Amino acid sequence: MNALKIKEWCDANITPMAWQRIVMKNLDLFKAKGWGITEANSPNETMMLDAAMITAIKNSIKEMYQIELPEGVLA
Repeated sequence: MNALKIKEWCDANITPMAWQRIVMKNLDLFKAKGWGITEANSPNETMMLDAAMITAIKNSIKEMYQIELPEGVLA
């Protein structure tokens, strides 16, 4: 799954700062993937998320914003 697609959904459907909050909450996962904070906050089309990162992001969205990330965004 492309990180940029989820970031764009967050920007459009939650708030432009939502993605940055999600990155900060899951910074250890992003760092383990080899991404710095600047890179994680501004993903590009080649930045792919693994299953563990997607699960953590979905859980963060649900916890912080009480909404579900639509499955269509993950398709």
